[in-house]
Amino acid sequence: MYRIAIQAKNLHFLKPSGALNIMADSRTIVLITGANQGVGFETAKNLVSSSTNYHVIIGCRDISRGEDAIATLQSGSILGSVSAIQIDVTDDGSVDAAATEVSSSFGRLDVLVNNAGVFNVDPDKRKAFKAVVAVNYVGVISVTEAFLPLLKKSSSPRLIFVSSSTGSLTHASDPNSRLFNPLGGIAYRSSKAALSMILLHYHGLLSPDGFKVLGADPGLVATNLTGDRVSLLKRGAAEGHVGGERIGTVVRGDRDNDVGRVCGEYGVMPW
Repeated sequence: MYRIAIQAKNLHFLKPSGALNIMADSRTIVLITGANQGVGFETAKNLVSSSTNYHVIIGCRDISRGEDAIATLQSGSILGSVSAIQIDVTDDGSVDAAATEVSSSFGRLDVLVNNAGVFNVDPDKRKAFKAVVAVNYVGVISVTEAFLPLLKKSSSPRLIFVSSSTGSLTHASDPNSRLFNPLGGIAYRSSKAALSMILLHYHGLLSPDGFKVLGADPGLVATNLTGDRVSLLKRGAAEGHVGGERIGTVVRGDRDNDVGRVCGEYGVMPW
C-alpha cells in the first residue's frame, strides 16, 4: 500500500517504509492518533495550515480513512506536509508496527498527541467501561510506551494527552458546577479522570529529560464522538475547528507555562 503525503501544494505518492524523509528532518514530526476525523483531524488541519514547520502523521484504524482525510486537506490550502499510518490503539501489535514504521521513515518523533477516544453510554456499565477504558486509558499507555524511544530522540519532545474537563473531580463533586452530573457519561468521565494521573506520572518521569508533558481540553465540540452532533450544536457546542485550535495551542507551545496540567480555553483545569 502507498501512503500519500502533501508537501506545500504538491502531491507526492510515497512508499510506506523509508520514503517519507523528504524535508522531514527539518520539520516537527507530529503523530496524532484518531486523526482521520473529529478534533484529531481539525488539529492536524490547524497545524499544517498554519506553518511549513509541521509534518503531521494521521493515525487511523482504517488506512483508507486516513487517505480520505489527506485528500480533504489537499482540497484546501496547507503549508506543511501530512501522511497517514494505520494504528489501532487497542491492538499492541498494531501500535508496535506503527512505531516501527515511524522509526524507519523519520528516525524520531517530536510530538505525540494521544487523541483517539470513544464515548459509550451502554446501560450495561461493565460493557461501557470495558469499551471506553480499552481506548481512552489502556490504549493511551500502549501508544505512549511504544513511542517513547522515538520521542527521546527528539531535541524537543512533547507528549500531549487530549482530555476533558468532564473528568475533573473538582467539578464532579461540586453541585454548583455546570459539570456536576453524577449520571452522565460515567465511563468516559472516569477515563479522563484517570488520564490526569497518567499525565502526572509522565510529567514527573520525563520532565527532567526535557519533555513537555501537557493535557489539552478541546471543550464541548460538535463531532461524531457521541453520535449526536446536532444535539451538541443545540447545546452550544463549538465547531470542530475550534477544538482543533485549542489543542493546536498546546502542540505549538503557547501553553508551556502550564506544563503538567490540562489546558483549556478557560485556563487550567482543576483536578
